[in-house]
Amino acid sequence: MSQEHIYSVKGMHCAACEVLIEKKILEIPGVKAVDASTADGKATIEYEGEKPNISALNDIFRKDNYTFSEKQLTSKEDVSGSSGKGNPMLVGFAIAVGIMMAFLLLDRLGISGLFNISSTSSLISFFGFGILAGLSSCAALIGGMVLSLSKQWNELYSPEDSSSKKLQPHLLFNIGRILSYAVFGGALGLIGSRLALSFIVTAWLVVAISLLMAGLGLQMLGVKAFRRFQFGLPKFITRIIADEKQFHGKYMPFVMGALTFFLPCGFTITAQTIALLSGNVWQGAGIMGFFALGTAPILLLIGLSSVKFFSRPHWANTFSKVAGFLVLFFALWNVYSQMNLLGLIGRN
Repeated sequence: MSQEHIYSVKGMHCAACEVLIEKKILEIPGVKAVDASTADGKATIEYEGEKPNISALNDIFRKDNYTFSEKQLTSKEDVSGSSGKGNPMLVGFAIAVGIMMAFLLLDRLGISGLFNISSTSSLISFFGFGILAGLSSCAALIGGMVLSLSKQWNELYSPEDSSSKKLQPHLLFNIGRILSYAVFGGALGLIGSRLALSFIVTAWLVVAISLLMAGLGLQMLGVKAFRRFQFGLPKFITRIIADEKQFHGKYMPFVMGALTFFLPCGFTITAQTIALLSGNVWQGAGIMGFFALGTAPILLLIGLSSVKFFSRPHWANTFSKVAGFLVLFFALWNVYSQMNLLGLIGRN
């Protein structure tokens, strides 16, 4: 007879976290169903036989920086994310402040536009945004898929096959991902052009998107109130796309990479919305293509080394805080810039 148990989970901040946790727990013998909720910070597990052990769950998710507990985590525990050596929040803030100061200096020199994120930003800025997404814990779902698929891909080749031949599925995955993002980004730009939004409406929409970005940053920093704001496809669809067991064959890595466009990720959704607002097919394609290109080096590294970029949870947690502070900073900077363009505030 099936039984149900609810665990508190620390470290979730987006829909991708839910899919990743559910996917891994379903691999545990005896588990029949899982429902993870970022909003509640909980995972409900339906099982037969022995209840999943807390220690075993924490061993499974240690590298992903999720912590399971029988008790409800306090607000202080949930936000700080501090454990062991140093406080990731303080260290992350210090590193982020250094990067922010460098950005403000570049702004004074008149070249900050290379790093600003908006529908008129340079494509290099979206490449950098992709790198940030690839290094953040938001990439855990895609990175986990690549790790799982690597085993399948390796089985397709014999030990005598050359390294370049074994590299093919990894390249196909990333090529499929980049092309898919560019094509769908162009489609979003085309849709945006048909909307024919005025300058004022576009500016206010950028403000709205920037506030969503700020919410993503606060989610990454562990602010509980912002966990309830989730965007993406229905979970049953993302579960199918994220299940690498559905995809076999030498050319399926290309298809799998292409389908990652539809997986939930705050960074991706932000880039997709900006591509829509660009109102231009080629700009939309460039935005999404360069964003995907920025994530490619980390995904290649994960697949080829068969280890996650941050194998130490403390490093992963610290970088997640750095990324959270930076996303929050650039979101507020975008709001400030749009207010300036609308003439609502002056710029010194």
